[in-house]
Amino acid sequence: MENNPKISIISIIYDVARFLPKAVDSMVNQTYKNLEIILVVGKKEGKDTGDEKICREYAKKDDRIKLLITPARGTGDARNRGLDAATGDYIGFVDGDDWAENDMFEKLLDNLVSHEAGISVCGKYSEYDDRSEPDEQFPVRDMDTAESFEMLLRGNGFFFHCWDKLFRADIFENLRFPDDRYLEDRYVIDKAIKRAGKIVYDTTPLYHYRVRGDSLSRVKDMAEYNTDADTQFAEFAVKEAPQLKNLADSFLLYDHLTCIQNYLLYYKGRPENTERMQTRFKEHIEYVRDAGKDISGNPEIGKSLKIKRLLALHAPGLLKYITKKHVEKLAYDKKFQ
Repeated sequence: MENNPKISIISIIYDVARFLPKAVDSMVNQTYKNLEIILVVGKKEGKDTGDEKICREYAKKDDRIKLLITPARGTGDARNRGLDAATGDYIGFVDGDDWAENDMFEKLLDNLVSHEAGISVCGKYSEYDDRSEPDEQFPVRDMDTAESFEMLLRGNGFFFHCWDKLFRADIFENLRFPDDRYLEDRYVIDKAIKRAGKIVYDTTPLYHYRVRGDSLSRVKDMAEYNTDADTQFAEFAVKEAPQLKNLADSFLLYDHLTCIQNYLLYYKGRPENTERMQTRFKEHIEYVRDAGKDISGNPEIGKSLKIKRLLALHAPGLLKYITKKHVEKLAYDKKFQ
């Protein structure tokens, strides 16, 4: 490869000591050697997670490692500190509880350069405690902004995460992650894709994403944040590609219905049902009711969403019952897989 460009790999680290050696080993042992490995270690006063000690040991042995010890202020702040310290021609990410295949960045860079793209995307393994699930495989494809946004809206390929991607460094010029909210990736990837112009997507799984904790509880906790972030993304996507409006409307209707289901299942009639949650519930109901004006003429809204919408508006008790049974089945299937 000509010129041997530098890749800056940013790793955000907080309370992941038990996973950290595997993550850092996967970075320092990359087949592509011209790397700047930026370890951003978050610290809370009075709490020693063991992360810093591990990172300092690695930094002593590899002069490509740049160690940043910072106050723990969330993932957005940590990613921004890494970006501010990066000097590479390209930017990649490996989170401290995940790991990368040893040839991940060599392959991402080869694809990016050979396809003259601004962002190179790879597939992933979803790593559960008892199994590893690779992404579905498709031929390598070049995608423009509208095609990339359509894939995000359909959820049938790569997603909003930044850790399965290699970015041309100039994409992040005056572009930073929000440091005051969850799901910081979702507020940045759309703008990065627009700046990239062309995306090359190779579904070969090269990144190992560790699925931690109870996924059902994550849905409960994150549904509201998902909807807030997705609303901003959908508005941006439709502005850039108006032909995606029907798909964006279906995408957001699904989000709002999910929030309604979570409210019925986890909050209604319980102490957790705060005034804020009640207000949000009313907002979701209003959105779903108003969405009915456009449903008949939207081919992207299928029968299942239409039925769920009617239940949310006219039979919430039945919707709660169906949702509960579905959640119980998911938990059962997970237990006996």
